[in-house]
Amino acid sequence: MQVMQNKKNMKYAGKRELFLSENYLKFYNSIIVKLVSRKIKNKKKVLEFGAGIGALATLYYHQNKVMPECVEIDKSLRTILTNRNLKVYKFIGTKKYNAIYSSNVLEHIKNDIEILKTLHSSLNKNGLLVLYLPAFNCLFSELDRTVGHYRRYEKKDIVSKLLNANFKIIDFHYVDSLGFFASFFIKFLGYKRNGINCLASASSYKIYDSYIFPLSFILDQIGLKYLFGKNLLVVAKKSI
Repeated sequence: MQVMQNKKNMKYAGKRELFLSENYLKFYNSIIVKLVSRKIKNKKKVLEFGAGIGALATLYYHQNKVMPECVEIDKSLRTILTNRNLKVYKFIGTKKYNAIYSSNVLEHIKNDIEILKTLHSSLNKNGLLVLYLPAFNCLFSELDRTVGHYRRYEKKDIVSKLLNANFKIIDFHYVDSLGFFASFFIKFLGYKRNGINCLASASSYKIYDSYIFPLSFILDQIGLKYLFGKNLLVVAKKSI
């Protein structure tokens, strides 16, 4: 089945941010992949939906010694993925997978329920879907609009949409408790100073990865992940 995204999202303009993330958010990205990998028991026949430049797919390979396949709609990003020896498709086809994961992608898609149903049809029986998503609509800011987000996700909303797509919820928790407060301040104070994006710099990425997120991850582990966080991790199983 071929699924087209909303036309305005056919071309991704944030390549600089993707490379900054890969180069300077090494701890953050490794933790995200570990969280995803822990949920996937069968590490083979895995698909990353919306793979970007392949940073997470490459980490998945290093952690599990299995290379995931990728779906990426942006042509220039597909070229990067191909040059990195990743198997990449423009659309989701008829192939079946044991697991599909996606990080910060679903919020860019206008009709996310349609995509969830397509992902469901692309899974084998008892296959898993692991989603990493921006949390809490109350944190939705101009930054979200700038990067092309249609929404952030409340627990009840994503659970309802997954049930509508015939998934069974297996696990749910938040990630990056300190990031919740950072996103709150960004909403009210803005993310630009003198017209310059203060967040999209190597130094800001380094500070976040070296100091803020490690502490946030510790706080998550002692229980805050069940209360709030900048992102949420949802694990669902194909129920039929």
